[in-house]
Amino acid sequence: MIRPTVLLGISLALSGAIGLLGETSQEIPSHPRQLQFEQEQQRLPTVEGRRHELKSGAVVYVVEDHTLPLVEIGLATRAGSYLDPPKKTGLASLTATQLRRGGSRELGPDEFDDRVDDLGALLDSQAGGSRAGARLSVPSWSFSDSLDLFFDMISKPAFNSARLENAHTSYLESLTRRNENPLDIMQREWGWLLYGKTHFTTRPWTPDTLQAIDRDSVINFHREFWKPERMILAVSGDVTTSTLLELLEARFSAWPSSSGSPAARWPPEPPGPGVPPGLYHYEFDAPQAKIILGHRLSGLLDWQDNDRFILAVVAEILGGKGAVSRIGGRLRTAEGLVYRVGLDLEPGDFWPGKLEVFFETRSDSVARAIDLTIEEIERLRSEPPHPDELAVAKRTLVARIGLEFDTAEEIAGYFAGDEFLGRPHTYWQSYLDGVQNVTPDQVRQAANKFLVPDRLVYLVVGRWSEISGRSSDGRSSLEESIGFPVSHLPQRDPSTLEALGTVAADENAGNPRSL
Repeated sequence: MIRPTVLLGISLALSGAIGLLGETSQEIPSHPRQLQFEQEQQRLPTVEGRRHELKSGAVVYVVEDHTLPLVEIGLATRAGSYLDPPKKTGLASLTATQLRRGGSRELGPDEFDDRVDDLGALLDSQAGGSRAGARLSVPSWSFSDSLDLFFDMISKPAFNSARLENAHTSYLESLTRRNENPLDIMQREWGWLLYGKTHFTTRPWTPDTLQAIDRDSVINFHREFWKPERMILAVSGDVTTSTLLELLEARFSAWPSSSGSPAARWPPEPPGPGVPPGLYHYEFDAPQAKIILGHRLSGLLDWQDNDRFILAVVAEILGGKGAVSRIGGRLRTAEGLVYRVGLDLEPGDFWPGKLEVFFETRSDSVARAIDLTIEEIERLRSEPPHPDELAVAKRTLVARIGLEFDTAEEIAGYFAGDEFLGRPHTYWQSYLDGVQNVTPDQVRQAANKFLVPDRLVYLVVGRWSEISGRSSDGRSSLEESIGFPVSHLPQRDPSTLEALGTVAADENAGNPRSL
């Protein structure tokens, strides 16, 4: 039952809102894009007082937050797959995952799992391309004991032989399914087109590389690359900084010594050249096609280069996830051609970044969808965006970054990420200020400079017999639309990814090309 006082409050609120609407009805714009808002100057948290370097050389960022009795620790170290020997691809990843799954010197794997559960903790470890890491999430009342487990895991792993063998078996079985998902195929083939097959970001796991990784390989990799002086920690939550630092100093001081091993190379090596511009196709029997098109950018931008901030605005206007997305609005909303669409335009961290546009559509709509995508890229290259459109894009980016620094865990994580990449801590405030100062003509100039249609590489995954014909509006075939003959990529053995020597596509649709 709703109380009369509640009804009265609702009535008064509605009356006030209606009165306000009546007073301002003459000023309501005809379109949402005409809405005007006062510009707010956002100030992000600063790093002062939050960075601490331990005697071991480890760097710790601490952001206290006593709202809830929880503590979060994220650890990053430069022990990613860029350090994998070519014949042992997967070593960094297998080492990292077995830190958590293989137990410690004091506790076997099952006992370790039980102890983690008893403390109500979440413990995990994994590795990516440039980094490896571990995570601890725990109630503050069991933090000290959980921290002991965390350090047992990262400093004294047992790498249990049975667990390692189970991991080998599981990974080997997963390799046999690598041709089942067209998105997985597209990402694999696209990486090879853009970066080649030997770069650490694209070099595939195979049965041979996995079998070459024995327990000694894992132990030696951990001993050589998981070192305190290479570690960066982000700690947030219900902790007191001084007490936390004492706890960390004590545990790092007990880390087993590994002196004498050479320092690992840093930063990771950039990729070699990719394929020339062109149209590439991988045959996959599915009712819809998946398309990705793009190219690598030329030149790595400095962290404070204004083009970084302008490119963020270019990306938001062209294919953002907010209110402005020219490609999404054209292909999906206006034309109804695509099921999903997305754009990635990144300046890059260690080497020049890339432009990528991805969408899914009916096979007979591929040519039309690509034509419209290129039209939108060319339009932004030749015409500055309307000031209202630019204002919406800028507000979206500013609001998004503000939300990224919304919690103590995020703040600590961003500062730790800065340290890892060598990015100045002032970067994100510079980003906010830079984005807000972008002009329409700067957008056009940056689009003209960095988005180059003549350099585009196109990859289509689907049924070529349906993709290769005239577009759904009858205008042109895909090859005519793009201006390149197709190069068919070979079918691959799922485990080894070696070419099978056959190209499953229309025999009259172009010359096969094996990569």
